[in-house]
Amino acid sequence: MTSPPPLALPSPGDPSVPLLELGLDLTIYAERLSVPEWETVLDIYRRYAPAQVWTKVKASPDIGFSRLPAGDYANAPLSDDAAFPFLRRIRHRTVRGWRTEFRIWDGKLSQSWSACIYRLAHQADEPEYVFYRFLFPWDTAPALVASLANELGKHVKYLSGHAGFCHLYDPYFKATAFAQIFPWAKRYWAVDVEDLNASLPFMHNGMKAISWLTFIGAKFLADPKFEARRQSLKTIPGAVLKPCGSGALLQLGDKPILGDRHRLEPELASYFAAGVLLDPVLLTNITEFEGPFAEKGCTVDWIHRFAAPNAWTSA
Repeated sequence: MTSPPPLALPSPGDPSVPLLELGLDLTIYAERLSVPEWETVLDIYRRYAPAQVWTKVKASPDIGFSRLPAGDYANAPLSDDAAFPFLRRIRHRTVRGWRTEFRIWDGKLSQSWSACIYRLAHQADEPEYVFYRFLFPWDTAPALVASLANELGKHVKYLSGHAGFCHLYDPYFKATAFAQIFPWAKRYWAVDVEDLNASLPFMHNGMKAISWLTFIGAKFLADPKFEARRQSLKTIPGAVLKPCGSGALLQLGDKPILGDRHRLEPELASYFAAGVLLDPVLLTNITEFEGPFAEKGCTVDWIHRFAAPNAWTSA
């Protein structure tokens, strides 16, 4: 990809929709958070990311980002407390089951690289709600994202996950951003709508997305409502379904698409085919996304848009 996709996004300085832009997203919802797993994830990620991603860090219980001093963060052992003093806190919180948040970011307000490891607070007898999320500039090589996803999938015990284009927004202006995201979601069906505050507590119950890359965890592969349909995913033109760690990874084409309903994108047909097959294991209950999604009560319609397009079109 050498020119921007045909999505007319405001500039970061546009006061009407602050910092709303198109990016590439890779999100994996994990069964639980463990120190060996997130250390492996971080070690893999830094082989793919530019060294500049180690510019700012946020490690709970910190509220904001701190600038990192110069250092060899891409190569130093993660066990090196001198290089990574903040990781001691993350290990401590992980083991104790506390709310855990770790982020690294290149500091750019637009088209940036970042990584996030996150878990909600939980009791010992409760399920854990965990995600790994990686953001890339929209024009990052699809092969890099696909390779990273495949490698991470072999080391994370995941429930589900997805990768592709997504709407990125400034969380401080979330309501304003979602007022624009809603009409764009009506047009660009393959661009993910992210509201992790709403979706994360439900991810043990179903899958959220049909995307360019879709992780299907063991729990959903074994679901009786889906098991008989699983092999049919391999017959979708342009699709590749392969084992990946504890589950399977479905790839729809060589690169992500917008899914523009106003322009001919032949690849979009594979998303509809996958949506129909995976529909039985998609979420049927979720906190409504922000703005018009909540006002119209149509978040579930968006999740099931590829299997039931009329419901989303008329929402």
